[in-house]
Amino acid sequence: MKSSVNICFGKLMILIGLLCLIPIGVVVFYPQDLKYSLSFLYSGLFSVGIGTLLYVRSCQKKGSSKENRPALGKKSALVVVGTWLWAILIGAMPFVFSGQLPLIQSLFESTSGWTTTGLSVMDVNQVPHIFLFHRSFMQFCGGLGFVMMMVMVTHDPHDVMLFQSEGHPDQLMPTLKKTARTIFKIFLFLLAAGTLAYCMAGMPLFDSINHAMASLSTGGFSVKAGSIGEYDSWAIELVTVVLMLFGTTNFAVLLLLTKGKFKQVWKVSEVKFMSGLIVASVVVLTVLLRFQMDFSWIESFRKALLDGISAISTTGFSSMSYAEWTSAPICVLLVLMIIGGGMGSTAGGIKIMRVDLFLKAIKAHIRREVEDVPGLSSIEFTRTQGKVRATDALIRQIFCFIGVYILILMAGTFLICVFSNCGVIEALFDFASSLGTVGLSFGMTGPQTIEPVLLVEMIGMVLGRLEIFVVFVALYSVRKQFIKR
Repeated sequence: MKSSVNICFGKLMILIGLLCLIPIGVVVFYPQDLKYSLSFLYSGLFSVGIGTLLYVRSCQKKGSSKENRPALGKKSALVVVGTWLWAILIGAMPFVFSGQLPLIQSLFESTSGWTTTGLSVMDVNQVPHIFLFHRSFMQFCGGLGFVMMMVMVTHDPHDVMLFQSEGHPDQLMPTLKKTARTIFKIFLFLLAAGTLAYCMAGMPLFDSINHAMASLSTGGFSVKAGSIGEYDSWAIELVTVVLMLFGTTNFAVLLLLTKGKFKQVWKVSEVKFMSGLIVASVVVLTVLLRFQMDFSWIESFRKALLDGISAISTTGFSSMSYAEWTSAPICVLLVLMIIGGGMGSTAGGIKIMRVDLFLKAIKAHIRREVEDVPGLSSIEFTRTQGKVRATDALIRQIFCFIGVYILILMAGTFLICVFSNCGVIEALFDFASSLGTVGLSFGMTGPQTIEPVLLVEMIGMVLGRLEIFVVFVALYSVRKQFIKR
């Protein structure tokens, strides 16, 4: 078992190291950043070296050949969590080695990047291009997931368990490798199309590449301090909205879209629920911004569209500072951040499918009490594969997940209030943004934020990206190992 874990760790460490080397390519276009390239070189080669050593030594051990390795079982969660923690460390090292940020702030920026959150402690107006690209590239890769990228080039019996533990519920093609490659091709096409669309809308090429990566990954890192709103362009905002919608859409639904099966897409319960929620939230936000903040109807709709979809897709782009918003639209954004995007997408939050089934379960329970009809067993919903019936076990799992999610949200909000002495709304908003891997901020998270608050938010980001229970299972596995010793 130990050999299997180490082999998987080794391969993923090598992958992370190689990803950390890619930003060096920016030096070709911005030679003034050459002095920072060694920071990435040391970080990337360190991860590749450690990963290679671990992989080779594990493969050489007796009984660790591919045919004889035991199944990972529950250890798959440990591998996934360990990989993400390693990625956070390696992703932070260039910031530390170059002197861009202190250690905790570097770890925060790396966590926010890989988990596609988008909260930042950097003044992007002063950040070299190589680090701006590093931040965006972390989000693009983190949105896809390390296991998904690994299985594109390797094949191992353990990959299915790792794939599911990382938060990918569906195998879209006959084999896992074909599934990963298909998703990657879709995202590469959308990245190229998004970059081109941004350029046509008037955004510089470097900005376009970074924002396309951040939009598709629902990450939200921007190369502008004022985010997308700083460009003050309808065209740029519309491109951003479209890319965010693609990013927050279930990978399986994206595959149907590429095949032109639009009628089948519209039948999917998640798509219907998300469409209705987006329309309702944009309308409500438009009205609130018009009458509570005295914007024009057009300006209200413009901000409602960008910020509302940014919240529900858990991207984190914004049109302006929320310190200027009144309480009611802030509450709408807060609810949208907690709900989150599509299951099996790059988005965070509780997820649309869970909320949809949660509401259907409540309705079914009320009907059973009032009309004496079958309760939970009558709940049906439509996935990309067709109509299915929700089992009682699935409903219990959803209620459990939502309950734990709310408890963690309350605990994180409390801790931030204790450490920072800020208001409850500010703490709730920013921790909901962290746990939902959103990136919108009430203004509390930034270069001035104290380290204990950053640590709480980092924990929230990791829990949110890995869907909570994967982390719990990994911690339980570690606990069992200590008890055995």
